[in-house]
Amino acid sequence: MRKLTCQGNVRYWALGISVALHAAALAVFTGVRLSDNMTGNVSNRPSVSMQMIETVIEQPAPVPKPKVEPISKVEPEPEPEPKPELKPEPEPLVTEEKLSPQPVPEPVEIVEPVPSAPKPVVHEVEFFGQKSIVQRICYVVDCSGSMYGQMYRVKEQLKQSIMKLNPQQAFCVLFFMDGRQILMTGSGRLESATVGAKSQAFGLINKIKPAGSTDASHALECAMRLRDKNKHSPEVIYFLTDGFDLDDSGSQLFVEKIGRLRNSLAPAAVLHTIGFWPQDRDRMMLERLAQNASGNYIEVQ
Repeated sequence: MRKLTCQGNVRYWALGISVALHAAALAVFTGVRLSDNMTGNVSNRPSVSMQMIETVIEQPAPVPKPKVEPISKVEPEPEPEPKPELKPEPEPLVTEEKLSPQPVPEPVEIVEPVPSAPKPVVHEVEFFGQKSIVQRICYVVDCSGSMYGQMYRVKEQLKQSIMKLNPQQAFCVLFFMDGRQILMTGSGRLESATVGAKSQAFGLINKIKPAGSTDASHALECAMRLRDKNKHSPEVIYFLTDGFDLDDSGSQLFVEKIGRLRNSLAPAAVLHTIGFWPQDRDRMMLERLAQNASGNYIEVQ
């Protein structure tokens, strides 16, 4: 504000001096002209005075100084924060392995594994080397007194065969002894080979003791009448014996009777025969029985 007041005073002083000079010059000029008119004479005053007056009059009016705006206070910009000094990363050590050229691996084609289909269940059964792929099995085992001393082998083979069956298969074990007496598993039918059914069969097998005479025809008839829960007959029958108490005519009649029973009760059943130390006549009967029913005969010594 003080600076602005000084500038205003200077301007007023310059304007006052200019006005005073012009007024003085006008007064001198007017006085000279009046004195000349009044006297009628031409003044011989030196022209220097007039020139000086004209010079004064011709002086330009003082130009006022330009108005200067006050300089506003400018706040200093904040200094930028110093950037953290970045330390150069250490160069990796160069080893001989890095210097040596590395082989470029060939591109490997990625093949998505195709999910494999579940393996089908194989319904296989084996008894004394006779193998079959079936679902319904019946074991017909001679348990007469003549089998005494051989039953331990029969029991072991029975357990191994039954143990390998799967639950989709059905089975029955039938023991014949002492005339027409028959003992069997599964409550008289072909039962699924579950853990419980196998355990029950093993219990009966362990209790069996050979006794009595041999009557195989009734036992084979019972086997051919067996059915599973869907009323299906056996697909394979394993018939094991050490022989028959029959003469030649009786042997012939026996073979013919078993053939008729099979045709009427279980025509699709395969009959495999197993002979334990059989005599010649008994061996021939067993071979004919197996041949007539699409089966095989094996002999155990």
